Amino acid sequence: MSSKDSYDAELCRAVLAFVREREAEVVDRPEPLIALPGFSCLGRDFDVVGRIRPQAHRLFPRDPDLNSVVFGIFPAYSSEISGTESVDQASERFGRMLKVSDLNRMPSPYVLVRFSNPKSGAGTIGELPVFVSPDYFVHELRDLEGVEAARLELWNHRNEKWRVRWDGDWRVSDGGQEIRMTGDEIVLWAAKVISER
Repeated sequence: MSSKDSYDAELCRAVLAFVREREAEVVDRPEPLIALPGFSCLGRDFDVVGRIRPQAHRLFPRDPDLNSVVFGIFPAYSSEISGTESVDQASERFGRMLKVSDLNRMPSPYVLVRFSNPKSGAGTIGELPVFVSPDYFVHELRDLEGVEAARLELWNHRNEKWRVRWDGDWRVSDGGQEIRMTGDEIVLWAAKVISER
């Protein structure tokens, strides 16, 4: 566990004690990145502890032997980790998006998308979805309004998947039922499915 310009002894003790009680799960679970539920620390909003395996982080890039045996742990939010991340996805989330050394950070929700907007030319390349910030997601969602050939797929931290399209109004499908929404409703829907615990 590390911190930069945000050290909090109580929070660090709470995280380390929490992980110590779950040591077997921390070490034995094969997923590159997991969220350990049930964490709390007085005065903090973190609700899980994240754990990343050695193959998915670069905590000690100059010492590969040490790096290969160190598990990273950090206070986190349940909206940030799905537990289904590949090694590459876990590495990207941990290294670029979560800012885990800032113990005062706000949540960075898991927003995985694949989209295409023929009108603006924006979109993901190929079939692989990419991680984006919630703000970028809402921006691209709003740009799809009125573009009937556009497509967007969203996955969140609960591994729920939705397809969103414009057809005179917004249509949101989870593979079962389809819901119609207005522009304001879809922004509220997006915030809920991205951030809700």
